[in-house]
Amino acid sequence: MLTRVIDITRPLTTSSPVWPGDVPFTCGWTSPPGRDTAALSWMRLSPHVGTHIDAPLHLDPTGRDVASLPLLTCVGRCEVVALPGHDQPIDLGDLPPGWNPSTPRVLFATGSWPVGSPIPPSFASLTPAFVDFLARAGVALVGLDTPSADSPEATELPAHRRCVERSVLILEGLDLSGADPGSYTLVAVPLRLVGLEASPVRALLLPARTLATGITERAGAVGTEA
Repeated sequence: MLTRVIDITRPLTTSSPVWPGDVPFTCGWTSPPGRDTAALSWMRLSPHVGTHIDAPLHLDPTGRDVASLPLLTCVGRCEVVALPGHDQPIDLGDLPPGWNPSTPRVLFATGSWPVGSPIPPSFASLTPAFVDFLARAGVALVGLDTPSADSPEATELPAHRRCVERSVLILEGLDLSGADPGSYTLVAVPLRLVGLEASPVRALLLPARTLATGITERAGAVGTEA
């Protein structure tokens, strides 16, 4: 029986911060509540606002769009790793000696971008070398509680590009403040947005053994995991 769900999604509001030049979240009413007709709303946003997943198309013009992502990579065994206060690119030396990923999905909880705060001048991101390490260890999805897998000054987005090269999906803008370090089942499925390079997600952590009996997964087998 499912007894607990941890919502690791940031609230999406008209005050949610965006990168300079990106489209903020706006919304309104076509037909407001309280009228005789059904309430109808509208919204406009960049798919990179708030908690979202990047598709390879974000960096590779021939890559998969977000509607084509392997959904089984977005659902399954997950490890939350705490790096409190870390606001620089994460490299292997920032983890305890001998650390290796225990699941095909790893989320880093740093607290370097508190919920409700503007995008800070520095925050935790990834080094390309660390992406290589994760990929060799069988990680197929990496998540951060920060706006980007690259630091603000990394305008060429080397970590993003390395993730595309190594077939590692990126979850950005998570809220891991309510999640203790440890093992979970992650559910973070994108919308089926054909031709787009990213999508908002409702990211959830469930108890580690929530997966149905008989479903197995193999680290590194992107698209065939459960």
